[in-house]
Amino acid sequence: MAEPQVERYEATLRDYLGIIFRQKWIILCVLAIPTIIVLVQTVGSKTLYKSTSTVLLRRGQRESAIVPYVTVLPWEEQVSSEEQTATSVVVITKAQEILDKRQSGVAKAEKIRIKASSVEAGIVGESNVLAISYVDHNRSVAKQVTQALTEAYMQYREETSLAPGLVSFFDGEIEDKRTRLAELRQAREQFMTAQGVNDLEWRTRMLLDLWKDLISLLNGAVSKRIVEETNIAEMKRLLKDPDVNVPIITAAPPGTQTLIDNLRGSRNVLRMDLQRQQASYTDKDHRVIAVKNQLAEVEQQLESEIRQAITLCEARVVPLRAVENQIRRNLLAVETELRGYPEQEAVLADLDAKIKVLQRDYETLTSKRIDAMVSRESSPEWTVILLSPPSKPVALRTKDYVRLSLGPLLGLLVGIGLAFLFDSLDHSIKTKSEAESILGIPVVASIVEMKEWEEEK
Repeated sequence: MAEPQVERYEATLRDYLGIIFRQKWIILCVLAIPTIIVLVQTVGSKTLYKSTSTVLLRRGQRESAIVPYVTVLPWEEQVSSEEQTATSVVVITKAQEILDKRQSGVAKAEKIRIKASSVEAGIVGESNVLAISYVDHNRSVAKQVTQALTEAYMQYREETSLAPGLVSFFDGEIEDKRTRLAELRQAREQFMTAQGVNDLEWRTRMLLDLWKDLISLLNGAVSKRIVEETNIAEMKRLLKDPDVNVPIITAAPPGTQTLIDNLRGSRNVLRMDLQRQQASYTDKDHRVIAVKNQLAEVEQQLESEIRQAITLCEARVVPLRAVENQIRRNLLAVETELRGYPEQEAVLADLDAKIKVLQRDYETLTSKRIDAMVSRESSPEWTVILLSPPSKPVALRTKDYVRLSLGPLLGLLVGIGLAFLFDSLDHSIKTKSEAESILGIPVVASIVEMKEWEEEK
């Protein structure tokens, strides 16, 4: 009896689908992991905004400081590093300083901090235009940082256009002279304020004029006092000797001089009459006694008038002395202040001399700095011109659906690969075709699983 021949088994699509069905949980788990990750990233990602500004770069080397023609060097040699310069630490640090100055009143936690990874720069095509951009989740932050980066880049290019050492030297020296000038001028103002004068020369002239006026007033007051005291002395002499010949009393009240003269005349007449009566009569005669009584009354009245005039003159001397003393005090104060002015003038002259020297040095340094800037015109340079300020922030495309679909697709492929791998490691016989292929004999009959038989039943 001939042995039955077993045909070689070739896997069909049904077998492959069977493997996929048997390992479906592995495939589903591997597919679920990247799908969940992609969904989480998509839902949790924020919209990014990008603001861009552009600057024009003019390059070349002037043939001279007068002729405006330039010798243009190869483009690749001069712009190859511009992108790195715009995104360098130096420019970013300078931009951060600009932002900090603008946010001086903002709380530290709310201040904008520049992220170097979000700074972008690039040459637009083969042109001389450099685009500077910044990407951030906040529209306002993106625009503000782009503005600061643009200003920092332009300042950096302007500063590096001169020799760094020369610029630093002149700027440092000029700032030092400016500071010292301000200090000396402040010291001069403080000295003038402490002395209570604003213009020493004007104050000196004013005090000299005041001194002359006070001297004139003092001379007038002294003259009046001397006149009054002379009158008092003359009247006291007249009081002692009514017969003495005295000058006219100018300080006496109106009519006093006339009254005194009349009384002196009456006294002289009565004296002469008394002498005649005494020559003819005795002292006890009533006519002699009557003349003596009249003479005594006239002398008493004359003495009273003179004493009144003396009292009046003495009363006038008191205020005259007070006025004179006040004038002398004022004069002493003016002379004391004038004596101190030479020292003040010496101090001011010293300060003015120092200020003049510093001012001359400051002007010299400024002139030399201008010369250095002119010499820059003969050196290789970059001229940076702002073409467009930071643009309105534009939202970037954050949801790339092609990439979103690649995650689950790759997960599916990996899951199918793992399913076939695990199935190949399982050496159990699962189908009729596998049994015939392994045993080399045909399958006569097969018994289905009880579960399947019960379901069919």
